[in-house]
Amino acid sequence: MNIEITEDGAYAIAKRSRGTPRIANRLVKRVSDYALVKHDGKITEDIANKSLDILKIDNYGLDNTDRSLLKLIIEKYDGGPVGIETIAAAIGEDVRTIEDVCEPFLLQAGLLQRTPRGRKVSPATYRHLGYKDIKISEQQNLF
Repeated sequence: MNIEITEDGAYAIAKRSRGTPRIANRLVKRVSDYALVKHDGKITEDIANKSLDILKIDNYGLDNTDRSLLKLIIEKYDGGPVGIETIAAAIGEDVRTIEDVCEPFLLQAGLLQRTPRGRKVSPATYRHLGYKDIKISEQQNLF
């Protein structure tokens, strides 16, 4: 790609890329654009983190769509379970996009669970998104 990048800068991008080379390459391009426009063109850890924060990609690699999906389940459906069609309609995404793009990583990361009754979030999701307490219905589902 012919981009100057420090080892720490590369690590910062890799950490937020979900362990997926295609995503890492896309993020490198976006971060390099930011580095060229706002700085001297070299990607450092600080520049990578600033640009990824601007893109709203968190330390888990979650983007706005991922967070919207998880927050919807927490705030509107008490942590779930809720059907995939309901989720898709509520966040304005196609069911296949959710199943093919969002869900695999969220399932792998342990933030989302598939049950026979629908999708639900894990206690780790509450912590990651900054919710102080798990809702009563979620606590009951744990027992």
